[in-house]
Amino acid sequence: MKARIIIDSAPLGPDEIRIAREAFDSAWETIAARYDASSVERARERLARLILSLLGDTQDPAEIKAIALQEMTKDV
Repeated sequence: MKARIIIDSAPLGPDEIRIAREAFDSAWETIAARYDASSVERARERLARLILSLLGDTQDPAEIKAIALQEMTKDV
């Protein structure tokens, strides 16, 4: 999936990649049911980019997840 590639190819260290993956997986689990088959990939890519953009502000996966979920639910 493209979202995983976005995270895995980011110019980050292994700890940051782990944090991003953890935040992404947890956030996606929370919101996945909100998206239909035609919008899943676009939503996952947006979530991945959001999470990566938040890594500069915090290294806490739970905080990253919470902020990303707020942003993702603005458009739903």
